[in-house]
Amino acid sequence: MLSEFILHWAGGHIARRTPTGLPEGLGLPEQLLFAIVAFVAFSASLMVLHALSRGAVFSNPVVVPALGVAILAAGIVRPRTAGGGHGLSLRAWIPAVVLGLVLMAIFVAPVIAVGSGVRAGDSSLHMGWTEQMLRGESVPPGPAPELGRNAYPWGFHAVMATMIRLVPATGTFIAQEAMHLLFLLGLPLGCACLARRLYSGAGLAAAVCGSLIAGFGWVSARRVDFVATPLEARYGADMVVASPNSVYELFPPALPRELGLLILAAAGVLIVLAVRSENLRFALIAGAAVGIVGLISLPFWITAIAWAALGVALSGAGARRRMLGALIGPGVLVFGIWAGPVAFNYIRYGGFINVTSQLGVEWPLPTALAAWGLLLPLALAGIVLAWRSGTTSARVILSFVGATVVLMLLARARSEFDWDLVGHPTALHPGRVWPVAHLLGSAFAGAGLAAGFMWMKRRSEFFAPIAVAALVIVGSISLWLSSPALTEIIKKHEDSWLYTREEFAPDAFIHRAAEQLGPDVVVQAPQDENNVLGFWLFQFSGARINGHSDSRYPGNELRIRYEDLAHRYREVMASGGFEVDYIPMPASEAAGIPEDAIVAEGPFRGERWVLVHAPAAE
Repeated sequence: MLSEFILHWAGGHIARRTPTGLPEGLGLPEQLLFAIVAFVAFSASLMVLHALSRGAVFSNPVVVPALGVAILAAGIVRPRTAGGGHGLSLRAWIPAVVLGLVLMAIFVAPVIAVGSGVRAGDSSLHMGWTEQMLRGESVPPGPAPELGRNAYPWGFHAVMATMIRLVPATGTFIAQEAMHLLFLLGLPLGCACLARRLYSGAGLAAAVCGSLIAGFGWVSARRVDFVATPLEARYGADMVVASPNSVYELFPPALPRELGLLILAAAGVLIVLAVRSENLRFALIAGAAVGIVGLISLPFWITAIAWAALGVALSGAGARRRMLGALIGPGVLVFGIWAGPVAFNYIRYGGFINVTSQLGVEWPLPTALAAWGLLLPLALAGIVLAWRSGTTSARVILSFVGATVVLMLLARARSEFDWDLVGHPTALHPGRVWPVAHLLGSAFAGAGLAAGFMWMKRRSEFFAPIAVAALVIVGSISLWLSSPALTEIIKKHEDSWLYTREEFAPDAFIHRAAEQLGPDVVVQAPQDENNVLGFWLFQFSGARINGHSDSRYPGNELRIRYEDLAHRYREVMASGGFEVDYIPMPASEAAGIPEDAIVAEGPFRGERWVLVHAPAAE
């Protein structure tokens, strides 16, 4: 509701200020997609206010809801002059509702069955960074005491923080699940909106192609199975995490790159509409969307800015200079809100160091394309259809394909020649290009499928829907086999799906201790098999950690990105570590500690643990 009112306000403003109103073809699917962009833009705006106020926005439970109510009130009072009624009958909603239910049955069923789809690892960092913002840090510095500085785009964390503040009594766990739902429903919408620029009526087909067409791994598997570690892939690149077929990205958990892909899809649609209409104000919105991509994901911003440049190149000669300023300018300026301070710290602290312990699997091209299954021939058919149409929209989206191919070649070259890219090798990695390729492939496949359906329907109204249904059923078999397998993996707490274990129950020690902590204190990590407890306390409170152990990053266990700060961290740890404020320990070891020095207690791994003030434990 909030984002819809933002959208209608902005849309009405544009329609009133321009003689032609909004570009033709901006229907309900586009409005829903842009509503997501509007909500992310709202979150980013709150983040700017949060940083300028030194952490006073997200740390206050009143500010965000108050601003949300103000926007709702403005949307209700302000007359809607853009878009009007959507003109859709109930019957038109039925296919979309059915698709939504099918997606829930495949991709949300593991979460419903087990209770959480959050996976330890990257999600732990993102939850900790979000907690730091919720507890007063202006930007999330990370778990390192004193030496932590922000070096990761905070857009994802701003959206999570906004969700948490808008819905009282929720936290980062629930926000993670909400982000998963947002991506699950939003990405097919992005595929649909791109496809609608290529072929009338291709939206639903593209949404299906982008969310339900997997590979043929089921032919080899012949059973329920799913591989949660790409290095252990058994069926090519199908039925595996981080597959080049991005339908597997729709399984939990949600990560920043997935939200970035969703906003990239919207930016692509906006660029197409801006080029076709040559409307300056609409181009400015497209440029801002490009910049928002960069607040979430650097690799996808590189793609987005390349798409924007192509949009400028394909604009009419008379409008090219205006489009350059409108598309590229906001794309760079909005991105600079995060990138500017990071660039300053990059110079100040001696550059970046690579903190990626292992890059993702780089699938051979035949293996990767085979994982697309039936999507590949459909996408090729759609490309031919778009090429023959010769429309402005088709030319722009075809240019996106060309840019994606170039980025894939550069990513392969980076791997071949071992380019470090100033400590950021993931900026050009095939794992960041395949999702974009799949997004575009799904749009073209939707156009090809819709055109094929109409061709068959003219010959046989009975056979056409049966053929399409059979194609979708065969294409989705791998997903139906993967979903219950993932459910079992989560139930057994395998492959880092840990958060349904008793250590993370609401009354467990971790949560009780986290309530007493924050980013302004340092916690001592236990120096035994329970060392990970320190990191979990960071995850749920944003507290800094002393003594964390991680064999993947010797000497830089807390993954400090700046060279000089990482060097100082090694020196401090070699001389005894940082001064700590709190120490977690088993209750059996807390004999003699004054009761008023114990600030929290609860069960952890089968015994009682306590959190004590460090001076009392000495």
